[in-house]
Amino acid sequence: MPSAKSKPPLATVPRARLDDAAAPRQCRLARKVAKLACSGLFNEHRWRLAMKLVGPWVSGYTRRVGITLKLLNLPFEHLPFHAYREAERVKVFSPMARVPALQLDDGQVLIDSHAIVDYLDSIVPAGERLMPASGPERVRAMQWVGYGCACYDKVARYCDELMLRPDAHRLAHLQAGYRAQLESGLRVLEAAQAHPWLLGSRISQADIMAVVAFQSASVVLPPTRESEAFPRLAALAQQAMQLTAFSSTLPDLEELQASGLIGANHGV
Repeated sequence: MPSAKSKPPLATVPRARLDDAAAPRQCRLARKVAKLACSGLFNEHRWRLAMKLVGPWVSGYTRRVGITLKLLNLPFEHLPFHAYREAERVKVFSPMARVPALQLDDGQVLIDSHAIVDYLDSIVPAGERLMPASGPERVRAMQWVGYGCACYDKVARYCDELMLRPDAHRLAHLQAGYRAQLESGLRVLEAAQAHPWLLGSRISQADIMAVVAFQSASVVLPPTRESEAFPRLAALAQQAMQLTAFSSTLPDLEELQASGLIGANHGV
């Protein structure tokens, strides 16, 4: 029998008393969170566990997501697995071996860059979002994003010809068609008049996709011709490269060469 002064075993302590014992700790934690919130240091979306971004920067859509994460100051781990060369590693996150794939902090995975950046906008304060919520400004942003994606898709199709089809079996008319469509799309983006960004004073998804497409086009178009033919886009890209989100995600020259996209003497 326990003495009058001894404490009963934990299993015999009523649940209500256990809850009472934990209450002071919970109150202290709540007070700390409230204090941080009042000081402006607490930001709920930045307390999330780090997400995992799967895909190499040589993938323009993976780069789009990486730039977005960095511009929004959202923590993430980058897993630069290549969909062609490391398909099994990619399939752990994306059963179709498609990149980009973003594993969220709760373990769920998104695999489409449009869905991913839309989700990321939804977890940050309205003033930090990279797409306008509504109205004519959103329509303009969607137009520029659409052209940027279309241009990048033509670059990707052209590069698939280089990577996947042997020289003797490449279709010259397809490559010429891709280049013609790419240049047409770049001319539409070049005609945008806003400054300093495509929507004016704030950077948006329109700028991200325009820069990703324009810089990716250097794989297809000679760099000197590219800058001369599209001076506004060249200036936009140069401005974007002043931001770490863009400069730190530029595909590595060795990675491009290893992918078979460019020769040893080509620059980006």
